[in-house]
Amino acid sequence: MNLPPTTHDFIFRDLSAKDLLNYSKVNKAARTAVKAFYRRAFRVENVLSRYFDDDELRRFRILQFTTGCLISGSTALSFFERQVYPESDLDLYVDFRYAIFISDFLMSVGYVFEPFETERKQQAKDITSALEAMDHRLDRGGDENEALEGFGEYITSGILDVFSFVRDGKKIQIIATGHDPSPMDVILTFHSTVVMNIISYSHAISFFPKATFIDHISIVNHTTSHRAQHVAARAKYATRGWVIREDLDPVTALDKNSEFGIGDRYIGDRHCWTVAIPPITDFAAWSWGLGQDWMLLSNSWNVRHEGCVEIGSKPFFIPPLTQSYAFCDWVLEEVKKEEAFKWEESDNEEMVGGKKLRLVDDRLSDFIEDLLEKPRPEENPLDAFIRNALLEAFKDQQRKYSHLDFKKQVSASQALRLSKILGFLAMGLSELPTLTFRFAQNPSGWVWTNVDFQLPPGYRITDLDVEVVEAAVALKQGWRINVDIMPSPYWSG
Repeated sequence: MNLPPTTHDFIFRDLSAKDLLNYSKVNKAARTAVKAFYRRAFRVENVLSRYFDDDELRRFRILQFTTGCLISGSTALSFFERQVYPESDLDLYVDFRYAIFISDFLMSVGYVFEPFETERKQQAKDITSALEAMDHRLDRGGDENEALEGFGEYITSGILDVFSFVRDGKKIQIIATGHDPSPMDVILTFHSTVVMNIISYSHAISFFPKATFIDHISIVNHTTSHRAQHVAARAKYATRGWVIREDLDPVTALDKNSEFGIGDRYIGDRHCWTVAIPPITDFAAWSWGLGQDWMLLSNSWNVRHEGCVEIGSKPFFIPPLTQSYAFCDWVLEEVKKEEAFKWEESDNEEMVGGKKLRLVDDRLSDFIEDLLEKPRPEENPLDAFIRNALLEAFKDQQRKYSHLDFKKQVSASQALRLSKILGFLAMGLSELPTLTFRFAQNPSGWVWTNVDFQLPPGYRITDLDVEVVEAAVALKQGWRINVDIMPSPYWSG
């Protein structure tokens, strides 16, 4: 007997993302069933119906299209988790110029403005005055890059103000940002990766889905400081079941195909979990709406490992643009070289009727799309050799010590430090060296690695830059240089 497809829902709804992924790999029928379930399960109504009725939700989504407003925080996380967090708020990130449209909408459907009143922050009693106060701070030259104080966990640099609205025990918060940085830039500097998820008008996107939903870990973003509010915010997600880690494992960091691989990432890239959200029916989307998918997909960011994981982007804005964009270093450099995106104050006089606004956004999106299709420079052969050697060595280490507490193993930052040392030692060699890795535990149970760096035939230790070698490692007699790397002192699991 053929059962209706929705029969699977009674089983699938209780399975985790990891379980569903594993089941989808069983056969073609299983994969089809999981895809069908996802189409039914991933509906924006599931997370927004707590705050809006059907008509209000339709109006809100049109407002998202108009203003480019992004949902993030617990609500975006719960969309992918298929789980509601009753104590959470709805966080809306938007360019400060468009905050007034969202506040007007919320008040029109019965939400009441609730000003912050703490020792460090006191907002005006009415929303109009509160919005004007934000504008006046900008007019006086207020620094958009100063961390916002007095709003609980909202201390990320670039947030200009937070406006809270309540109705029937539900809270919605408008988080207004400036041009430098943009809403996307702010999200990319969140305290850890578990909350780096968004819902726009057109898509729901998780930036680090494997870590967040398969491995159920959250990596601390060291781009931001370790303030008490960040610690408290991370603790909230730890109570929800995520393991908070200060660093990655070496295999994840060294793997070029990892979502945490060193380099550039792009909104909607192959590492993202991207869910298309059906458009509003009977709604004629106008050309200047800021929630169009091509605007969203123009954003990018960097992943760095400078002793720890650093995730972030740099803002780009010129007056002809309708909004600010978040770019990785490489994209920003290329955009700034392009004559069409250079701007002088005198150019303001040339803007007529707003036509140039659309023209520049369109051209910027097309430029980035073409840029991303161009082949990137290949990895230096020596760097590739060292990275692959380390990758295979640490895969063996993971298998050998899989039973150990994670914090007792060598961290990604230490493995990458080792990579730099080996790179220094190999500079100037016309042939590749031979690397031999050994792993062992010290009496306290911590894993350490010892690397034998065998020079190619015909080379002597004195041929190397001895000052560089002595600064990084200890020399031994003969042809080998030994490097001992211990786990990072703050490494936690």
